[in-house]
Amino acid sequence: MQKINKILPLLLAGTLAACGGSSDPAPTVNDAEPGLGHDVTQVPSASVAFFVPKFADTSGTLTVTQVSSRETQQFTVNDLNQMTIALDAGRVYQFEFSPSSEQAFCPRKLGCGRALRDDPNDLNGNDEIDFGEPVSATVSYSLAAKLIAGQNQLYFSSYGTLLSESQSDSTVLSLTNTPIYHLSHSRINQSLQAEYAARAFTYADIMRQLNIEGRQDDETSSLADAFELAYNHSDNTLWQSYIDEVNQYFIETLLDEKDSTLFANVVEQVLLNANEALQLQDMVTLADSETVFNNDLLDHFRDSLGVIRLQEEKYSDELDTKLREIESLAADEVVQESFLALSEAVYNVVDAVSPARNSEPGNYQVDDLDIVYTTDPSFNWRVTGFNRGFEVSIDVTMSEWRKSPTLGDRIAGSGVASVRKGDVSLEADLDDIFLLFDGSIDDDNLQTATGTSRFAGKITLQTSASTTKADLRLRLNRVMSPRNSVESILANLRVRGDFETANQLTPVTLYAAERSPFAFDTSLDLAFGLHVDFDLKGGPDFQLQLAVDDPSNVTNLNSAEISYLLGGRVMQLDVRRSGDNNNIVAQGKDGYWLDIKQKGRNFTGGYYYGDQQIGDVKTVRGIPGVLFPDGSFESLF
Repeated sequence: MQKINKILPLLLAGTLAACGGSSDPAPTVNDAEPGLGHDVTQVPSASVAFFVPKFADTSGTLTVTQVSSRETQQFTVNDLNQMTIALDAGRVYQFEFSPSSEQAFCPRKLGCGRALRDDPNDLNGNDEIDFGEPVSATVSYSLAAKLIAGQNQLYFSSYGTLLSESQSDSTVLSLTNTPIYHLSHSRINQSLQAEYAARAFTYADIMRQLNIEGRQDDETSSLADAFELAYNHSDNTLWQSYIDEVNQYFIETLLDEKDSTLFANVVEQVLLNANEALQLQDMVTLADSETVFNNDLLDHFRDSLGVIRLQEEKYSDELDTKLREIESLAADEVVQESFLALSEAVYNVVDAVSPARNSEPGNYQVDDLDIVYTTDPSFNWRVTGFNRGFEVSIDVTMSEWRKSPTLGDRIAGSGVASVRKGDVSLEADLDDIFLLFDGSIDDDNLQTATGTSRFAGKITLQTSASTTKADLRLRLNRVMSPRNSVESILANLRVRGDFETANQLTPVTLYAAERSPFAFDTSLDLAFGLHVDFDLKGGPDFQLQLAVDDPSNVTNLNSAEISYLLGGRVMQLDVRRSGDNNNIVAQGKDGYWLDIKQKGRNFTGGYYYGDQQIGDVKTVRGIPGVLFPDGSFESLF
């Protein structure tokens, strides 16, 4: 076994007090026993439960295949969500679920569009395909998982099916210690996150097949083809449409007054993990464990925390400086509101002056915005003025217009827009502007037109201290408040690009959504997910990921949940501090996790594989470490 590693990471210096005590060495052994004193012939049991979205029949046949031996079992189930089976831990299995009926159901609370004449899927005869009614789409469910001792929960989805055939290990995408569809040793909020992700991944597949917002002659490629083009050929065009539909599910869930209450508790983590899981890059293949009792997590725990401080104290200062600069941008309320001011201005202008209202070409004024509107050769708006205290400049052209009281007026186009307030400016070159109104807008509802809009393109966000050049995906909804006023909701914001200051040029991805969309107050109340790719000395592949309900807490490591990738390995850290009591839970590859409890100079806890304890966290002669059954001792730091 390694000699005691005395690296004391600065990341935890403010969380774990320095260890005092005797200078006598802690007991160690040079050659640890195989299995660290555990019976290496033991194969722990894994209990496996399942979740499948109720967008198709949950009864059917479950086929389970152990990949290495090709041994297969089949189970007939009345409801897969109620089933539990026992298998061997440390082995990779493929699970395939064949529903009793291939018929999928409308997964959208708002319905899936107009029914055909005499449509058998229109069960209630209202000429609409409502939520839960059959649709002309199919789903298939399979996934691959390396099971862990104790409880395992597997979440079937269309995305899991794509990863299943090659048994890809997707932890490097989502930066979770197990794939996003596999939980072990989880908390309730993690189960909620996994359920929302599984529903969103499957919802997006069904809605792409239905293509209710497209033209009737549009050809929609299969999800498998979109995945193949993105993963193997770096062509993300079709894959991006799937990602957009995944986020559409999150938007609709957030804007459903009943569902929003529960979803708001996990929205930032769901947006972060689910979206990052879809940012495809090279993945290795899941493989059986040679032994289910090892100390690899302890090596990674020490090495990675040492890299965060870069083995020299000054690097911790550099990392803190970089994070604080990103934190400053995310927490800037003017920056946050700039996105709302820009998208809202475009929406309001096109709503107020448009062919739907039979507006004549000419000059108009809407609130503090001056509009020059032309119709030849296409609809064009040139706008200057102010919105929400921001100076506004807009030049947009809408090439497509549909007027429909039933389906809603729809307009699509492109253009450039910018807003400025003080030292903050946001410039957007938008290749996709799409506005869908609730019904038809006309003179009678000039002040009450509600609907949804999306904006996509390139942005440059400038502050006095930074410049961010990025791709933008934004969803703005206009809804009626209880006060009978139309209010704006920033339902989904995704910014992916380069963040530059005098100290850094760093790839950053930011996800945000309003946590309380029905509060209708003046505060945006945005929840944030953040993914950062740092190029650090000693850690060129270092990626950091965290979700916060308050962006000013990005650098708060006294109470935080962070994930990171280093050397191709993922670690999740949950750090909690309360007075003199500190607790760290570190989760690593293949279901190993470390529970460290500290009070003063005393350390306790355990080192686990799933639900099986491998060693005890103890303080021996002043040194905190893990004592294994074979008598070997390995320091934590």
